[in-house]
Amino acid sequence: MSSNAAATPPPLERISTGTPGLDEIMGGGLLKSGVYIFQGAPGAGKTILANQIVHRHAADGGKVVYVTLLAESHARLLQHMGAFAFFDPSVVPQKIYYVSAFNALRTEGLKGVVNLLRNEMRTRPAGLVVLDGLVMAASAARSDEELKLFVSDIQTHSTLSGCTTLLLTSEQADRPVSAEQTMVDGIVLLRETALGVRRERNIEVVKFRGSATLRGNHAFRIGPQGIVVYPRLESRRPAHGDAPAPEGVSTGVAALDRMFDIGGYAKGSVTALSGASGSGKTTLALHFLAPATPAEKALFVGFYESPQMLRRIAGMLGVRLPADASTLDFMWHTLGENMLDEVAANILERVARNRPARLVIDGVGGLMVAPAFQHRGGSFLAALTNELRALGTTTLVTVEQDDAKRALVLDSATMSALADTVLDMRLKMEPSVRRFISIRKSRVSRCELHERELVLTESGLAVAEEPTIGS
Repeated sequence: MSSNAAATPPPLERISTGTPGLDEIMGGGLLKSGVYIFQGAPGAGKTILANQIVHRHAADGGKVVYVTLLAESHARLLQHMGAFAFFDPSVVPQKIYYVSAFNALRTEGLKGVVNLLRNEMRTRPAGLVVLDGLVMAASAARSDEELKLFVSDIQTHSTLSGCTTLLLTSEQADRPVSAEQTMVDGIVLLRETALGVRRERNIEVVKFRGSATLRGNHAFRIGPQGIVVYPRLESRRPAHGDAPAPEGVSTGVAALDRMFDIGGYAKGSVTALSGASGSGKTTLALHFLAPATPAEKALFVGFYESPQMLRRIAGMLGVRLPADASTLDFMWHTLGENMLDEVAANILERVARNRPARLVIDGVGGLMVAPAFQHRGGSFLAALTNELRALGTTTLVTVEQDDAKRALVLDSATMSALADTVLDMRLKMEPSVRRFISIRKSRVSRCELHERELVLTESGLAVAEEPTIGS
């Protein structure tokens, strides 16, 4: 063994939080023997998160002591947790032991709480301890020094026993740095932010000794399964995959295929179909899905029409879609209270699981209505399409234009980051409505740059073989 190898300390042992997305933000989970503050206003989700973590720890065979400094009864707490799928009443009290330190605090102060914690750590071989109600301990401390000594005692016992400790406090997440925050190994803030008439929860790791965390705010949702954290897509370690291949994937329209020297969209690339409402973007996207086979599946991600309506539209236009749901899959996100990273996570998970060769996202407007898009639009879309390229799927994204000015709703820099190829679709209204298409940009292949007319036939859209510029 070399001297350098002998001097390298072993990696720090970690404990999984069992909360989807949270370990990734923390750089792999909580560190064994660490002391962490989970801070947020009442209702932010701290108690749910702590109980989710302890039940996961118990499910993995560990033991937990959950100490409360609050007046709320344990029976009431357990009733609330019973609404979530992670809650397992069979592990209480053998693996998860709930105990109140409310009377110890009231009669003996912080010293009484420390003694209770010490006794519980000694008598129960717990790998995880939760102290719910640090704000009560802070209010009982006669000075910052006494509170720091209290936290120091907890750190000492955590180190000696090898136990990881979570301190929950209902202080506002953005209050100034406090004495106890300077001492612990990590600080996790939970917030609920008002965005107009809606509210969105987020979580931030502002301090974590010994770990490379994903910085900034990350959205989370509380659902029947408990808490799911969605790491901000731009902050994640980017996936690395092959560049788009100079191999054509049929557009589903023969004459449009011939406008590319490789016979279609480049395999593994991202193509934007830009145009005003009614210019044929969704119809052209349906054509792209039509050649899907069981060996080369397709996925349609939509925000507007339901899968049933899309099939009816395709049938009405003469576009023959695969009938088998395993060949052509639909994801429908209604324009409700979507969160950007939740939508992205769902798309990427479905693509990674089913490996569709063809993917349509219809369209960017469904993502733009999410409140976070205003501040993250370009970087978010660039991160999403990079992930899709790395997964090797060939992707079409529809992008709306302003009907009157034909101005893109995305700026040039964002479009450049989003797409390898851009098809421009326009409407000519006089004397009758006519549709035209041109290839504005292609990074991967040489292509025909003349504008062509799109005409609707009994079998869907077709491209006029001769240029129609000026017609």
